Amino acid sequence: MAALTSQPFAVPRAIALYAASIATGDDDTMIAALALGRKHALDRDALYEVVLQSYLFLGFPRMLLAADVLNRELPAMSRRDALPSVGGDDFDRYMNIGEVLCREIYGTAYEPLRARIESMAPEVFRWMIVEGYGKVMSRPGLGKVEREIASVGFHLMEGYEQPLFSHIRGALNVGAPAALVAAVIDDIGPASGDGGETARRIFQKVGAR
Repeated sequence: MAALTSQPFAVPRAIALYAASIATGDDDTMIAALALGRKHALDRDALYEVVLQSYLFLGFPRMLLAADVLNRELPAMSRRDALPSVGGDDFDRYMNIGEVLCREIYGTAYEPLRARIESMAPEVFRWMIVEGYGKVMSRPGLGKVEREIASVGFHLMEGYEQPLFSHIRGALNVGAPAALVAAVIDDIGPASGDGGETARRIFQKVGAR
């Protein structure tokens, strides 16, 4: 686990490291990342948002493992009373706010992305916008930069080139400084196998603009 004391961008880098720890599915790694986040003043709500976001990229099994570790290390009162109500108009609302955010993240690549996914699985595009960008990525608790930096952390550990490219570019599109993205790649790269080298190659293409 990288030491971030007296280094720039400590908070978003701690978020990315926590995201990467969730990808490992290892309790001890997640506990160490939680301790690092707390050291840099990340509150439980912010950490909880990273856990919820993880299901979009890592699936429910690892998200549930992370939720269990978070709840054991930083117990919280029941959130059931805080759950928002969901009505018949929510689909359109989530579709609208999700599309706005997705366009911002993908920039000029949004329309080609939409055309490609709708051509092979139109339901999936709607699910991606409504569930991913509308319900999860647009939640309060983390800003756009922090969420995209967390996405980079997830994908560094997974090592798949296309989503890693999309979210490195997406982090830059929503305003992450190039130096922050480079620092996250350096922090997580040594533990990510081929993902680190892939990320460095991608960053050379899109980071120095």
